[in-house]
Amino acid sequence: MNYFADNKELVNELIRYSRLCYERKLAGASGGNLSVRLPQQDAFVVTASGVSLRDVSVENLLIVDSQGTILEGCADLQPSKEVRFHLVIYRARPDVSAVIHVHPPNATIFACLGQDIPLATVSASLKLKQGNVISEAHPGSQELSDFVREAVESLPRETTLLLLKRHGIVTFCATLCEAFDNAELAEDTAKIALGITQFKEIPSGTDL
Repeated sequence: MNYFADNKELVNELIRYSRLCYERKLAGASGGNLSVRLPQQDAFVVTASGVSLRDVSVENLLIVDSQGTILEGCADLQPSKEVRFHLVIYRARPDVSAVIHVHPPNATIFACLGQDIPLATVSASLKLKQGNVISEAHPGSQELSDFVREAVESLPRETTLLLLKRHGIVTFCATLCEAFDNAELAEDTAKIALGITQFKEIPSGTDL
């Protein structure tokens, strides 16, 4: 089976959103990783370890199964070290077909503090469904994967956002578009919340 050729549209979508994450400064350098479930298959497209999201292409993506075994892709590359928790999310949530892990600066401030992002706007209150902050663990470790699995299995099904202590955020949804929108909204909401803390009171009628 040629996974890349048979799923060209989904692969190109993953490439697009990987680059958007970098362009929107949700991740820098070689940080961040994305994956997507292939329809009706035990197979997932994942970004590779050490490859910047700005440089993601079909040549450096990998296909893995639910155990993390590489099915297709460049022999010189390995899946992102965070593939463990991507796969546990997919196993726990059959409704999820896309996972995005990034390090947006403002949202990560709240992750470092071990606090949920304050839902400062109406849009955030309606759309962001965040779970508890995941306890700190070494990136790529089994411990981190276990923490994520325990959280996802115990949280309400509508949960689509997790903060990782001192690490970043994870969004998981039915589509890459939804997962990206959640990551972007989480960062914008965190920026607004931090901005609000600079003001004790804004006089009524003041133009900002």
